[in-house]
Amino acid sequence: MTGSVAQAADVEWNPLAGGLRKTPLQDRSRAMVEHVLDVAAALVVEVGFEEVVRSPTLLLDRTGVSRGSFYAFFETPEAVLDELAYRRIKLSVAELENTLGQRPGVNWTESVNILIDFYEAEHRLPLIRELWVRQNLTQRARELDESAINDMAGVLLREFRKHDPHFPALTELQCCVAIHSLERLCQFAFRDNPLGDSAVIGEARRMLTDYFAGYFVAGRKRL
Repeated sequence: MTGSVAQAADVEWNPLAGGLRKTPLQDRSRAMVEHVLDVAAALVVEVGFEEVVRSPTLLLDRTGVSRGSFYAFFETPEAVLDELAYRRIKLSVAELENTLGQRPGVNWTESVNILIDFYEAEHRLPLIRELWVRQNLTQRARELDESAINDMAGVLLREFRKHDPHFPALTELQCCVAIHSLERLCQFAFRDNPLGDSAVIGEARRMLTDYFAGYFVAGRKRL
C-alpha cells in the first residue's frame, strides 16, 4: 500500500512483472505453477504470511513439487507471494474497470458507490486481508500496488469525465487521493472484523461522496 509514484512508473504489466523467474510455456509447467500458487494462497490464509516466508521448505513440502521444478520458476517463497499479489492486483484493476464501465445509471455518485462496494467485497477475501490489511507485502508487491492505484485512478477519472462539464478541475491526482484514502479506511474497517465494520465503510462512502461533490460544485459554478 506504500511506495512512490516514481517507483510505480517503472512497473510494467507483463508476465514477468510479479514473482516468476520465467514464463511457463508447456502445459505441464503451467499446471505446476498454478498448483504452487493455489497451495500458497491457501497456506497464507491457514498459517499466515510470516510462516510461509520463514521456512523455505514449508511451501515446497505442501505442494509436493520437486525442488528443481519449484526453483526453475520461483527463487523463493516470497517470489510466490509476489506472483500471487501481482495476479490479484491485475485482476482487481480489470474487474473494477469492467464494473464501472457497465454502471447502468447516469448519476456520478454511482461511481463512488461502485468503487466502495468493490473494495468492500475485495477485503472480505481472506487472502486480501492477510496480505493487504495486515500489510504483509514485499517491496515488489507494494510497487505493483501503487501502479494499480494509478491505473484505477485513471479508470475512475474517465468515468467522471463522462459528466463533463461538471468536473473540469478533477485530475488523476485527486482520484489517486480518493483511492489511497479508501484503502486506508478499508484496512481500518477490516482490521478486526472479517466482514468489515459497516460504520467505517459508511463513513468512507460519505467522505468520498463529499470529496468528489466539492469538485462537482466547482464545475457547476463555471457553467
